Amino acid sequence: MKQLILGGARSGKSTLAEHLAASSGERVVYVATATAVDEEMRARIRHHRQRRPSGWSTVEEPIHLARVIEKLSAPGQCVLVDCLTLWLSNL
Repeated sequence: MKQLILGGARSGKSTLAEHLAASSGERVVYVATATAVDEEMRARIRHHRQRRPSGWSTVEEPIHLARVIEKLSAPGQCVLVDCLTLWLSNL
């Protein structure tokens, strides 16, 4: 199943996606697209890292998202991409 969660900035999209991933019963791989370009973004990244369950794997990929998704897509695995807007701004 593929789901796209849309909403305004800081509207709870990531929290909802994380809740859905956690309740999926699958192994979760979190693909982070953010880059720490300033202190505000570093703080946001820290907050997201602290909120993630310790059993989740994390892949940081700001540019080559399609390759990572293709590589990680497998039965029984939930790939959570956060955030497409930041990924587009990295291109």
